[in-house]
Amino acid sequence: MSEGLTLGKTDGDELLEKYLFILCNRESERTYRLKNDAGEGLMRDYEVAKGIRLIYSEIESYDPLVTDQKKFLNYLEIMYMVEGHAEFEMENRRVASADKGDVCIFNSRVATRKCSVGKGGMRCLSIIVMIDLLETFLNRMFDTNEFNRHTMFKEALEAGSCICVPAGEKVGNVFSQLLQLPEKHADFHRKLLVAEALLCLMGIGDGKTSDFRYFSGDTGNKVHAARKILGEDIASDISVEELSDRVGLNRTTLQRVFKQMYGVTTFEYRTQVRMQEAKNLLLNDSVSVTEAAGLCGYSNASKFAAAFKKVFGVTPSKWRNELL
Repeated sequence: MSEGLTLGKTDGDELLEKYLFILCNRESERTYRLKNDAGEGLMRDYEVAKGIRLIYSEIESYDPLVTDQKKFLNYLEIMYMVEGHAEFEMENRRVASADKGDVCIFNSRVATRKCSVGKGGMRCLSIIVMIDLLETFLNRMFDTNEFNRHTMFKEALEAGSCICVPAGEKVGNVFSQLLQLPEKHADFHRKLLVAEALLCLMGIGDGKTSDFRYFSGDTGNKVHAARKILGEDIASDISVEELSDRVGLNRTTLQRVFKQMYGVTTFEYRTQVRMQEAKNLLLNDSVSVTEAAGLCGYSNASKFAAAFKKVFGVTPSKWRNELL
């Protein structure tokens, strides 16, 4: 996805300046705003170690930065979807889809040529790894010679498309911690957690990783359809039974796989979608809180305000007043 950013501070500076505005430039951290021709959003870029970067992205739209320089690099981008949905079309025309809680691994042979971001945008964390330098990083960190550049992530590096799987609880927890680093010793925590994420994911694609639970493609597609239904008409109520009937899955399977794929229940996901739309509505001062409540599917403003406060910590009125 982030072909320009994978090049790091040496080879990539010229490309970054072409497509991104630098908002913050510190010793180990840079913040960029995408220019119009690259999309809309922000990226924070942290140097974890030589050849290893962590990138936090909040993206509303994105046009991948195509560059011939990637042909000369042996790298992986490991992307964890924090929120939202995106579909990636590779240069070889294969397509991958990612939703909240998914891990996607791109290698330099299957760079993205097109990225379609969902209506609500997406938030993701990406670990960019130069494989040749990863060997040195891990062997020094753990004082060993066990890690070999020719065997690490071998299947992922040779894959003909992006690998995309549910992260699972363990990997999801590691990325969640990366989003909530303590202020003290943040750089050290970041380095340890990135190393842990890499160790957990190193067997991905070779059938040996036990942390990943799989389900049939047909079931995944039906659960994906259920997620789309929940996000399309937020003003209408739909029960789990109705949702199950519409997508052709029994209720138990739908609830289990939905939670596995997205990390939340169908009810929690529905609430998240409604609350995000509520924020969009409240940005318009001509829409009252009561009207916003109705448009988001709440029968009265009190229930709406309670749900809003539970998610965001403030009432809709207070949120609007502070913003406007």
